[in-house]
Amino acid sequence: MKKSIKGLMLICITVLISASVFQATDSFAQNSPNRMKIGVYDSRVVVFAWSRSNYFKEHFEKIRQHSDSVIKTNDTLKIKEVSIQAMSYQHLLHQMVFSNGSAAGIMELVKDKLPDVAKEAGVKIVLSKYELSYQDPSVEIVDLTPQVCQLFKPTENIDKMADGIKKSQPIPLDKLSIEAEMIEAYCNRFGKK
Repeated sequence: MKKSIKGLMLICITVLISASVFQATDSFAQNSPNRMKIGVYDSRVVVFAWSRSNYFKEHFEKIRQHSDSVIKTNDTLKIKEVSIQAMSYQHLLHQMVFSNGSAAGIMELVKDKLPDVAKEAGVKIVLSKYELSYQDPSVEIVDLTPQVCQLFKPTENIDKMADGIKKSQPIPLDKLSIEAEMIEAYCNRFGKK
């Protein structure tokens, strides 16, 4: 009986020591400088920053010039097409700012600057937080939203609006439809069709 109690105590002590070692190893691994770090940004805020930049002004000017040239042709079909493109683009912007629509096209404008942001933050990957479907607990997430926003060099202070966007939950894409005002304006201009 004494041998079995000593054996049981030896097993318990071994299990406790092993558990302590595993726990210390796991804790060390999570605090290790070799821990994988991923940089994320709130794409809604980044798109907002882009919309307050010269990048956007240049893009919008190209769209405006194209629209003006089409209107001068008096070609009703082309004018309708441009109107639909404008409505679709506005809806796309709403998806990006108010929902979690992809900002990949906008990020193309600053992709050559992302390696510097990643290096400074010590991350290996930079992506929209809405594209991160799973995160292993051993991976550290670093919010790079302010740094990514600054890549667009907003021409006005975006902090207050950015805070409001961050605090709100994205509207699910399937709940974000084209605004009735846009459709009504189209119908008034071209007749119901």
